[in-house]
Amino acid sequence: MDTPIALLDRFLLALCVWREARGETLLGKRLVAQVIVNRSRDRRWPNTIEGVILQPWQFSSFNKNDPNAVLFPAHTDTSWPDCVIAADDVMTGSPISPANHYHVVGLDPAWRDASKVVATEGHHVFYQL
Repeated sequence: MDTPIALLDRFLLALCVWREARGETLLGKRLVAQVIVNRSRDRRWPNTIEGVILQPWQFSSFNKNDPNAVLFPAHTDTSWPDCVIAADDVMTGSPISPANHYHVVGLDPAWRDASKVVATEGHHVFYQL
């Protein structure tokens, strides 16, 4: 039986994937989820999925000034099931990527290091920093 914490982590992970990557392929969704799980296993970040996602200024869709911060999937949203699948796959399966950062193609964040790119999928570039 799932614990309340595991259920909360699963929901928050799927919600973050939905807010950040709902228009991406299933692989793109999995890669976003993997970044979050990888961070939760790295001592530089909080050691829970909830802590990683809710850490200020880490995932734009959870920033108070981001329009996505108040959005939730409708029961008819066809991308939500894949977001849940991506969350489940990454929480229970083998890692698919060492990435711990990503950004939308076309942005140039200060932390970007082209030599550390580990994947590009859809509209996102993934890094291991």
